[in-house]
Amino acid sequence: MEGVARALFSGPIAANDVDLAKAGVVLLALEVFISLEWKINDSLFVDIGSKVVFNWCANKSMRPWSLQSTFADIERKIKKVSSVVFWMAENKVNEMVSTLAIAGINRGDMFNAWW
Repeated sequence: MEGVARALFSGPIAANDVDLAKAGVVLLALEVFISLEWKINDSLFVDIGSKVVFNWCANKSMRPWSLQSTFADIERKIKKVSSVVFWMAENKVNEMVSTLAIAGINRGDMFNAWW
């Protein structure tokens, strides 16, 4: 909300295209947030760098059939969080995402940092 990242994560994700990967990252972001039990009553703000994925999150009718189970998991996890806000990422955020993606390529496991 203040424009400051409170948690970062990076790691490998299996997907055949960028939008599928970003949908998987939305689910992963919720899982990471929920795992921080001491923050569960805070709001989660998810910057999405894809208009397609943003529309999938905002409009159930636009979701591809192949991702129904992924979005069912996302919906279940959203119920465990007090508030989730999706918005389109700005270029500065996308630069950070690219840096984390490059770092993730060189790691075989998940990297987490939160404060």
